[in-house]
Amino acid sequence: MSRMKRNFAVLLLIVMALGVSPSSVWAQHGNEEEEIPTDEKLFGKILRSGSFEFHLRSFYMSTVNQGDLMDYSTWGTGAGLGYFSPRWKGFGLGFSGFFVFRHFENNIQELDPMTGMGNRYELLLYDVRHPDNNKDMDRLEEFYLSYQNHEVSIWGGRHHFESPLLNASDNRMRPNLFSGLSVDYTPGRFRFNGAWFTHVISRGTLEWVPVEESFGTFDIGRNPLQVSESYRHHTESKGIGVFGAQYEAKQLKLESWNYLSEGVFGLSFLQGTGAANLKSGHSLVWGVQTFAQTAIGDGGNPDPEKAYMLPDERTFGLGLQAGLKWPHALLTVNYLGISDSGRFLFPREWGREKFFVSLQRERFEGLGGVNSWMIQYDHTFIHDKLKVSTGVSHTKNPNINNVLLNKYGIPDYYHFSGLIDYRFSGFFKGLDLQLLVVAKKEDTDQKIPMEYVINRVNMVNTSLILDYRF
Repeated sequence: MSRMKRNFAVLLLIVMALGVSPSSVWAQHGNEEEEIPTDEKLFGKILRSGSFEFHLRSFYMSTVNQGDLMDYSTWGTGAGLGYFSPRWKGFGLGFSGFFVFRHFENNIQELDPMTGMGNRYELLLYDVRHPDNNKDMDRLEEFYLSYQNHEVSIWGGRHHFESPLLNASDNRMRPNLFSGLSVDYTPGRFRFNGAWFTHVISRGTLEWVPVEESFGTFDIGRNPLQVSESYRHHTESKGIGVFGAQYEAKQLKLESWNYLSEGVFGLSFLQGTGAANLKSGHSLVWGVQTFAQTAIGDGGNPDPEKAYMLPDERTFGLGLQAGLKWPHALLTVNYLGISDSGRFLFPREWGREKFFVSLQRERFEGLGGVNSWMIQYDHTFIHDKLKVSTGVSHTKNPNINNVLLNKYGIPDYYHFSGLIDYRFSGFFKGLDLQLLVVAKKEDTDQKIPMEYVINRVNMVNTSLILDYRF
C-alpha cells in the first residue's frame, strides 16, 4: 500500500471511529473550537461532538515567457480532511491531512533549452524536492494539542502561524505550517505572541524537516562571494523564535514583531496603520512600516562561502502607505525602500513578506538598494461577495551584476496584478472562485541575458483557483 493510501486510511479510520459529523468551516490555528456541554462526562462523548471537516482545491496555472523561452502550464486538484475536537476544560486537539493529484503538466519538469533554467511557479503546486513525483503527493499537516481561555491560547505541535513575515503564504496548493510551541495572550486592546519552532513544512513540499534543512529548498540565487558553494544543507540553526506585540484601537493598529533565526540572523519589524474619517463619508488611510536586520554570529556557517547571511551583513527598510477608503472600495499609494548596506534576507520557505507594495508572484527577499512604488485599487460588489483588485508597481533594483545586493539577478521592472474573487453563498456556500493574472515587464536599457528574463520579467502568469470548504 502506498504511503498516501496508508496515511489517509489511518486518518479516515480514526475520524470514522470517533463518529464525528461534517462541518462547514475548515479549522485553522487561532480558531476557537466549540466548548462541550457541561453535562457531557464521558471522554468518548466529548470526542464524538467534534467536527469532521473537508477541503477541496483545484488549481490551474500557466506562465507565458518572452519569445522562444519555454512556457509552462499545469492543473492539479487536492482534497483534505481533518478532525478538530471541542474544548474540554480549555483543552482541544486536532489533526488534518491533504493529498494532491496532478492531472496534466506542460514542461514543468523540463529545463529551458536556451538558458538551462527550470520552472519557477507551477512546480510549487506539487513537490519541489521530487519533481517527478505525481502518484504519492500527500501531507500530514496539523497535529496539535491546544489550550484556550478568554485571554490565553497555547498551541503545541504542528499548526498554522500568521505574522507579517512568518506565515502560511497559501497562494499555491498548500500552505506553510510550523511545528513547535506558540502562545497568544490578549489582555484588552493588547495582544502578545510568542513562538519557538523547530520544524517546518513549506508550500510545494511534502515532508516536515528541521528548520536548518528548510534553508535552500527553493531557489538559492547567487553567492555574494561569487563562488559555487551555497548555504543549502550547510546552514546551522536550532529553530525560529518569534515575539510579537500588538495594540488595536478603533482606527489605529500598532504592531511590533521580532524574529530570531538562531545562529543566523535577527530581524525587527514595526508597523502602524490607521484611518481618519472625513465629512464626505470617506476615510483617509495611512501606514508606516520599518524593519532592521542583522546577521547573528557567523550567519549560519563558520565558512562565509556556505553562510546564509554574511557575518557582518545588515540592512534596514521603510514602507509608507496613503490612501482613500469609501464604502466597498479602497485606493492606496504605497512605497518601499531598502537600504544599500545589505540584502533583506528572510527564507522564502517560511512565508511571504507583507509589505505595502507586495504583489503576488514576486518578492523583495534577496534585495538591497531597492525603491518600489505601487498603486492598488480594491472594490467589492454584490454584497461584498465579488472582489476585484488591481495593482501596478514599478521597482528599481541594483544592477543585475551586483551580486552583493541582487541575489537573484532581478532587473528593474513594472508589475501588474489583477484578481477577481467570487465567494458563493446559499446552496454553494463555502465555494470560492478566483482568477489571478500577473504580468511583469523589464524596464532597463541594459541588455539582459535570457537567464535573467525567463520567469522573472517579460512574462504573464495566470491562475484559476477553485476552493471549496465544507
